[in-house]
Amino acid sequence: MVRWPSTLDASQIFFASKLQLKPYSRSSFATELISQLRKYGFARVRNHGVAPATVKGLFEYHRRFFDLPLSAKLSVRHPGGEAPARGYSPWAYEKTAVLRPDLHTAPTLESDSTTTTKESDLPFFATRSQHANVQAESTIQSPTPLLDAREQFAIGPPKDTAFPTPQLDEKLLPGFDEATRKAYKEIGETCRVLVDVIEEGLSAPTGSISTRTSGGEGAELNLNFYPEVEKSVLEGSVGARVSENNQSPTKKASMRRIWPHSDLGVVSALLQHGIGASGLELETRESRGNEFAPLSIEKEGDMVLLVSDTLERWTNGYLRAAVHRVGSPPAITPSIVAPESGNTHIPERRSAVMFYRAPPHIPLGPLSHFVSADRPSGYDNVTAEEYLKRHNKRLY
Repeated sequence: MVRWPSTLDASQIFFASKLQLKPYSRSSFATELISQLRKYGFARVRNHGVAPATVKGLFEYHRRFFDLPLSAKLSVRHPGGEAPARGYSPWAYEKTAVLRPDLHTAPTLESDSTTTTKESDLPFFATRSQHANVQAESTIQSPTPLLDAREQFAIGPPKDTAFPTPQLDEKLLPGFDEATRKAYKEIGETCRVLVDVIEEGLSAPTGSISTRTSGGEGAELNLNFYPEVEKSVLEGSVGARVSENNQSPTKKASMRRIWPHSDLGVVSALLQHGIGASGLELETRESRGNEFAPLSIEKEGDMVLLVSDTLERWTNGYLRAAVHRVGSPPAITPSIVAPESGNTHIPERRSAVMFYRAPPHIPLGPLSHFVSADRPSGYDNVTAEEYLKRHNKRLY
């Protein structure tokens, strides 16, 4: 059984003036944070500066948004493509499996061929939620797509006029925009502080990492909703038509809540609704064969901080991005759709993730501090914008 590291208390970072702690406390925290990030790719953090009331309010609006009728959610739909994600993505619209094709054996992940599937073409997924049997038009890879069993709402920087976040009509859900923007600001500020601490813990030149993030100008906050779903849907394959004319044979689509992947930004800050193991799983680096182990949240409001691709690139692999997925939690509920069938259901899951990214123009090649004759540069110097486009055109 995997023993993950203990949750770090960040009080000395975010509440130092109140606690009047000694100067070495920040250094001690930075050292332990880097130790965990280097060994595991993530750290659990408590007392991280995001107010409990903010987290509670965010998840209340999270629930109310995804409970809206599909037509209301589609009014703020993410259009897809290479641009940054903004707005609502329906069930199975995003395909995270394409981010790390090396982790999957399906032969179609390298293929650029796509076909369009419509709501009427999809199989029925028995679920308590009204969302789980509905999927708006989306593009999936043929012939064996790997789909994510979730919905999401992506929120970009408030001042981003090039790619603004669609605004939900206030009449549909009063207070939604205000609550999510408040959470965006607080989580973004926490990420900014933690990136400063990471820079210190790495003994990198002052500003070499923190300045490149520009205070989170490229950040994105995702609200993720995984509806309750029949267990069989997430185990094995389910049939899904991929032809527009509905004439070709049914092909198989494998579905998981989220397939193994790493995130694209500097760090990712994840909050989940509730405590315990709800499905988040991290790759165990000591093992062979891409093994994963569940990660529990021990206290309401604890944050999971993940190393993401950009930080791996900047440190030339000294810190490696965390490979993670969302699987089936250990708890299941009896089927309410057909209790006599003996089918079991995976309970719903809700999370919020801040993807703390560099602004579009920032280069993502290794920083000179992490390059030497013994450790030559191992990554190309693509910009953050180019890197995001490279992945987004396959994600949606």
